[in-house]
Amino acid sequence: MRSTDLAIIAALESAGTFTGAARLLGVAHTTISRKLKELEAHFGARLADRRDDGVMLTPEGERLLESARRIEAELAGLERDITGRDHRLTGHIKLTTVDALAWLYMPVLTRFRARHPQIDLAVEVGSELRNLSRREAEVALRATNSPDDHLFGRELGKLDFYPYARADIAADPETMPWLEYGNRDCSQPAARWLRRVHPTARPQASVPTPLMMYRAVETGLGAGLVPSALAGQSPGLTRLADEPAFSIAIWLLTPMELRQTARIRALFEAFLSA
Repeated sequence: MRSTDLAIIAALESAGTFTGAARLLGVAHTTISRKLKELEAHFGARLADRRDDGVMLTPEGERLLESARRIEAELAGLERDITGRDHRLTGHIKLTTVDALAWLYMPVLTRFRARHPQIDLAVEVGSELRNLSRREAEVALRATNSPDDHLFGRELGKLDFYPYARADIAADPETMPWLEYGNRDCSQPAARWLRRVHPTARPQASVPTPLMMYRAVETGLGAGLVPSALAGQSPGLTRLADEPAFSIAIWLLTPMELRQTARIRALFEAFLSA
């Protein structure tokens, strides 16, 4: 059992519903329900009563909540004793992300640095996901529809992928070449859409990331699925459909134990207020 599991009980007591608890912890409500069942199986006792108007802790759940709060206070004190910096807006943050999100959110990072010059910020861009649990980075800005249950996070928005082409290429849909994705996150939903909507099309080239797809479509390499947040910056591109082909959520994530650290809170606030 992890200390993060105990946070589930505290969130349920505070919010009174699965949805409210999920919102407090930045996870899906199904995660809250599953974790509660795991805790009840672990302790061999019912920890919460499900009712039509919400959730109420049982006496056993109240005892666990008391222990959870004591443990949380002890852990917070331990972190303060060890680091001595969790309440100061100083230190270092390593943020890992992908090129498209770095491009889109660079203004947020610029404002953050201007407001907190004592916090050193390192932005790492790459296709390989860094492991936050092993502290390969403190914060991740990720495009995912299934964020890690063990991380604290906030959903910032979503990337809506629409088919785009340069106007001169879009003028001749019969011969219009199509581009595909070579990475795992976008390739499957993009391929499914292309097979469904344009079953006879055969992609002529592939690119690894949404930012590269945007640039390839903009230069006329072919038509492709591009996030509207990127394509909207180019008036020369034509949107070829009214509905998105697929969407991917944007999450800001950090390990649970860092969520109350001042510099991490400040970075989250910068993104959420953008």
